[in-house]
Amino acid sequence: MAKQPDDKHDDALASLRLGSTIAARQLKYSLLLSVFLGLLIVAFRGYHDYQWLKEIYQQANQRVTTSNVPVAVQVLLRHDRELAEVMVRGMLNQRSIQSVMLTTAEDGIFFEQRRAAGEIPSSRWAETMFGGLQTIVIPVRDPHQKPVTTIGEMVIEFNPQVYVSAFTSRLSWSLLATMVMAVSMAFLFAGMSYYIFSRPLVRLGSYLIKSDPTDESRPLEMPPHHRHDDEIQLLGSVTVGLFGMIRGQLGQLRKARDELMDANVNLEARVAARTDELKEAMQKLEVLASTDPLTGLPNRRSYLARFDEAISVWRRRDTPVSIILLDIDRFKAFNDTYGHQAGDAVLVELGRIMRATLREIDLPARMGGEEFAVLLPGEELAGALKLAERLRVAFERASVSFGGSVLSFTASFGIAGLPSEGQLKTFDKDASAHIEAMKSWETGDISNLMYSMVDSALYQAKEKGRNRCEQCDYTQLPEHSNAFPFDA
Repeated sequence: MAKQPDDKHDDALASLRLGSTIAARQLKYSLLLSVFLGLLIVAFRGYHDYQWLKEIYQQANQRVTTSNVPVAVQVLLRHDRELAEVMVRGMLNQRSIQSVMLTTAEDGIFFEQRRAAGEIPSSRWAETMFGGLQTIVIPVRDPHQKPVTTIGEMVIEFNPQVYVSAFTSRLSWSLLATMVMAVSMAFLFAGMSYYIFSRPLVRLGSYLIKSDPTDESRPLEMPPHHRHDDEIQLLGSVTVGLFGMIRGQLGQLRKARDELMDANVNLEARVAARTDELKEAMQKLEVLASTDPLTGLPNRRSYLARFDEAISVWRRRDTPVSIILLDIDRFKAFNDTYGHQAGDAVLVELGRIMRATLREIDLPARMGGEEFAVLLPGEELAGALKLAERLRVAFERASVSFGGSVLSFTASFGIAGLPSEGQLKTFDKDASAHIEAMKSWETGDISNLMYSMVDSALYQAKEKGRNRCEQCDYTQLPEHSNAFPFDA
């Protein structure tokens, strides 16, 4: 007997093999999504690495240039080729430096050294990413001559190819690792999603296709067992209580909603706690960034920021401000004799004496090495001189016990300041006019000038025998002003 059309349709349904197309689509879209996200991650990391390397490149160049200018001054003053070779060899340890040349005004090229041709190749990426080859000319000035004169130049040629290589290497490894992880996660996600979600649906679909509820000769088979009480179980168990399953699902949804609300409340509390912890950590970092770790005093960065604020107050409210710059006498010989740990003990004792002697509003700071400074807001020069003398006497009377020895030390002081209008009347006419004109300058220009003045006073104290206090000579204001790129 010929089969009816309905029979042919049933046979076609029974011959279907479900599962392969679902798994293929899951794997395909998982791979596409994973690769796309992986490329986004690589692009983000590549941009971050580029910015990071660019900043390191600039900072490294600036650090090498700044740290070697004093050595270049000594090289040209002494005409010391051995010192020049040592300095240049140390600079060439920086892989981004192509060549270094020292020139003098009289003789031209004094010393030059460059890397071998091809040692650091160049590429168009170096030009695109880091500006390519760069040549910086730094004038070398003799700080002992007045006015300061240029005795020569230091010419440095930078080649950023090493940073390009580092960037491409990091980018390649990042791409490889990210793509491997993305493909692995795609296969893992596709397998898990198929096993957890798709496989039960495929089994249920196969059951619906193969089942024939109209055939009473065979008992109706139960749906495939499903371990989870969810929508799949609801579809498979529709014959044993549709409404009961709906009520059960609604109860689960209410429970999930309550748990979600509780989780939101707990999440807000955790976020608030983490925010407080982050604020506390940021405060600690700020303290660490502005404090000298050895003496516990503010560092140069913190001192200069406060000095700029005090200058702004002087300009707006005519509030005087004075500064003291001090330097431990013969500290290098002290370290050579007793050792650097003894020197550190002296530095710590000096910081303790400064904190005990100064007012709460005064700001003592370690500027670097054995050089310290004191900012005196609201203090005229006369008061600054008295305080400097008090510190000098306290240092002279102090002693440090270290390694079975009692160590004594002294310091030399330079004092400068920005007086109030009333005190300015006692100054020389030209100096008063110059100080009045300074109020129209940039704050940074004023701080640079005052630091130059107080440094000159400290130098005079050293020249006159050390362990003494010297006030800056305000008649030299025009001379010191010429050392800075501004117009009075």
